[in-house]
Amino acid sequence: MFPGISRLAMPAGLVQIDVFAIRGEQGTGYEDGANLGEFECENCWFFDAKAGACNQETMKALSKQPRLSDGRVKVDPEGCCEYVDRMGKHEAEEEK
Repeated sequence: MFPGISRLAMPAGLVQIDVFAIRGEQGTGYEDGANLGEFECENCWFFDAKAGACNQETMKALSKQPRLSDGRVKVDPEGCCEYVDRMGKHEAEEEK
């Protein structure tokens, strides 16, 4: 909510983003050492462990993180972003 403006003064259907709720790098959500278990870079299809790099196309296009000479984004194995594509199955899928 904007300071000094009541909810009644807001136009109907207006979506307001709480900028304080956004975490990580703008555009990608990338965070170093996020400790998110299976959602970490090291468990993502796009992560190259040998190079410590991400090869996801949107991440390469939007990230402001350091780059390797081939354009891939240098990432922390325990980091995470909005584009993580986990290897393996969700626990709920395994129970089916």
